[in-house]
Amino acid sequence: MMSSNSLPITEEAIVRALQDPKSCIGKSDAWWFSFIKILRFERLLSLFAFRCEELDLLVSFPLVVQGHLKNALIMAQRQADHLKYEVSLLSDSIKTVTPQCLYLKGAAYCLANMTVSKGRLFSDIDVLVPKECLDKIEKSLLFKGWLSKPINDYDERYYREWAHEIPPLVQSRRGTVVDIHHNLVPPISGKAPDIEAFLSQTMHVNGVTVLKPHAMLLHSCIHLIFNETFKQAHRDLYDISSIIKDYGNSTFWDEAIRLAKETGFYKELFLGCRYSSKKLGYELPPKLTVDVPYTSAKLMLLDLVMLKALSPHHPLCKAPGRGVANFLAWARGHWCKMPLMLLIYHLSIKSGRALAQSIWGKHIFDAEGTPK
Repeated sequence: MMSSNSLPITEEAIVRALQDPKSCIGKSDAWWFSFIKILRFERLLSLFAFRCEELDLLVSFPLVVQGHLKNALIMAQRQADHLKYEVSLLSDSIKTVTPQCLYLKGAAYCLANMTVSKGRLFSDIDVLVPKECLDKIEKSLLFKGWLSKPINDYDERYYREWAHEIPPLVQSRRGTVVDIHHNLVPPISGKAPDIEAFLSQTMHVNGVTVLKPHAMLLHSCIHLIFNETFKQAHRDLYDISSIIKDYGNSTFWDEAIRLAKETGFYKELFLGCRYSSKKLGYELPPKLTVDVPYTSAKLMLLDLVMLKALSPHHPLCKAPGRGVANFLAWARGHWCKMPLMLLIYHLSIKSGRALAQSIWGKHIFDAEGTPK
């Protein structure tokens, strides 16, 4: 029976185990107890299980560990099957309004049957549609049982006026969540690209439309670097690594760099690939690494913050200074998304409401956002 004694594990040991599962043979029960807890928290347990299955290693581990890994594989496969089912229904509904229906991130990886999707869990389905069609699509999905989560008036305004997506919709019977985007980053940031540049870099696979691999890489980097929360961002480094490993030839890099510079996201491509390669220990091509878009001092500061923030966040994975780095990365993420004065206003409203809820309870504001 697996020990319940917690044993701290370093980030380096976690990365080594994911890259070389054979190194886990002979580990103690206490080590496995901590390792499985960390991977489950970081949404990486099914990826580890998939890699072990590929190498026919499962039988080399203790029986209780085999049980956890086999369950993780079953969960990942069920999620993939369920995602494909939901996408077939979603596509039918969206295409009654517009032919443009572009699946993004994890959904796209799965639908295109890419290696990066193997052992990957999905928290939601991301789809990009024309902005002018959002209202009709939302109403169409409402009749199919997709409901918006209850949010207050301020959050509703944030999504409708400033964000690049509408509030998440939840399937009332199956609990699936869909994020409907009209751009890749918030327009209020001033950095939202001409989305046609990305729409010109798509491909049709298995009856759906997804980005080409070089555009997927760029979007993954944008999503990672524009983020303000890094609680489970460590997994994104493996997404980036997998796409590069499978497609990273000279033409791929030429196309990724061209698209990044055309859309104003070269910094995000550079940083996303830089941190994935540094954390997971692989080389990047000179055509990316020689064109550094930052001064040495600024890059050193970014590295200091981001490399800490992108470490696993489970308490059993120690990372001194991670708390400060998380705060600085959080502030930077918000700074990327909003002009300074709007950011000050936004944080003032959110912190004020959070303070009120901490004193009087989370239900002090009703769905319209006004005090009860």
